Amino acid sequence: MLRRFLAALAKLIPERLRRFFRVRFADAGPAERAGYLVWVTMGIVIGVPEIWAAISGDGFYWPTISTTVGHLQDRWPVLTLIPVALIVGYGYSALRLRPAATALQADQSAITRTPQGRLTQSDPTLEQLATGVPDTGTSPLFSTPYFVVATLLIVAAPIAVSPSHNRFLVGYVLYSLIAIFWVIVPNVAAYWFKRDAPYTTLVVTISCLARRLAFAACLAAALLVILLIHLAFYPWPSRR
Repeated sequence: MLRRFLAALAKLIPERLRRFFRVRFADAGPAERAGYLVWVTMGIVIGVPEIWAAISGDGFYWPTISTTVGHLQDRWPVLTLIPVALIVGYGYSALRLRPAATALQADQSAITRTPQGRLTQSDPTLEQLATGVPDTGTSPLFSTPYFVVATLLIVAAPIAVSPSHNRFLVGYVLYSLIAIFWVIVPNVAAYWFKRDAPYTTLVVTISCLARRLAFAACLAAALLVILLIHLAFYPWPSRR
């Protein structure tokens, strides 16, 4: 059914544009294609309530992500450091360790980034280190049933707490569940349990996009920097 829906949408795109994208993405693998689908879907899941809340103002059922972070920062200013540290640390990690590469640490333990871009503990042989192609030892983590259940929980939990009439509680529940199910759980599963979700991480997806549509990857990187500054100096660019 999903393929039929996507095929129907594709027919609405002019043939010349379809041919352009077909050439640019012809050699994209299943994990890369799944990465585009997952992160675009996540963008919609985040973007719809964000825009809805921003348009509706302070009286809406839930706040935006930035307003939620700003509310936490007003209570505990030190929390301003957390979103900045997460974004900068994730960016540094992506630059330091490429997909399917291994970093050998001082105690001779190794950390490998899977082809999908997640960190996992590994014990590569000298031959694998020499060739630069370590065996991560991960097995697939089937994502479709997982994300169906996760999405249902992400929708149901905020509805369950909405009778409290505390919009920030709804925001905490909504955005925390998105972070837990869409980001934290897949990374924990890869690192400690060697179960790697079959889609690329956000940073790897942007890296793949840069090879195909440089302007789109540049736009995505610019938006991440704007988000970083916005969260660190909330409510910039607005004034209180």
